[in-house]
Amino acid sequence: MNKPQIDYPCEWSYTIIGADENALREAAKAALGLKAFTVTVSNKSRSGKYTSLIITTNVLSEEERNSICKNLSAHPAVKIVI
Repeated sequence: MNKPQIDYPCEWSYTIIGADENALREAAKAALGLKAFTVTVSNKSRSGKYTSLIITTNVLSEEERNSICKNLSAHPAVKIVI
């Protein structure tokens, strides 16, 4: 399977899923540090148990893109990163 060609720098979005919207917002701040980013509420489960947020930022390289994903995944509030 071939990797898609991505031209950097580019805008990249991560969808993060967890139980607490505020904790997810804090996870985004922690993972992205001083980088500018936007947060959009994507979805909430019917029961209200899970929330998903879309985090959008500009990434300069594949290494930076993967690092942000790893940092988001490592945060205890984040259950899934897509």
